[in-house]
Amino acid sequence: MSVIITLKDIRKKRELSQEKLAIASGVSVSYIQKIEQNVIRRVSLDILDKLCEVLDCQVSDLLIHVKEAA
Repeated sequence: MSVIITLKDIRKKRELSQEKLAIASGVSVSYIQKIEQNVIRRVSLDILDKLCEVLDCQVSDLLIHVKEAA
C-alpha cells in the first residue's frame, strides 16, 4: 500500500507559490518542498489541516491511496 500526497497539484491549481502557501499556512517553505518532493512520507494532521485551510480543500483531497502490484 502506498499513499501519494498531491500537495503540488492542488497548490498549482490554486495558483499559489510555495512561498505564499508557506506564509499563509505557517508551514515552512522547506517543509512544503520536502512534502512535494516525497522526501517526507509522514505528515501530521495539524500540518495537513493548516495546508487545507489555505488551499480550501479536504485532507482527503491531498492524499491518494495507490494499490501496489501483487
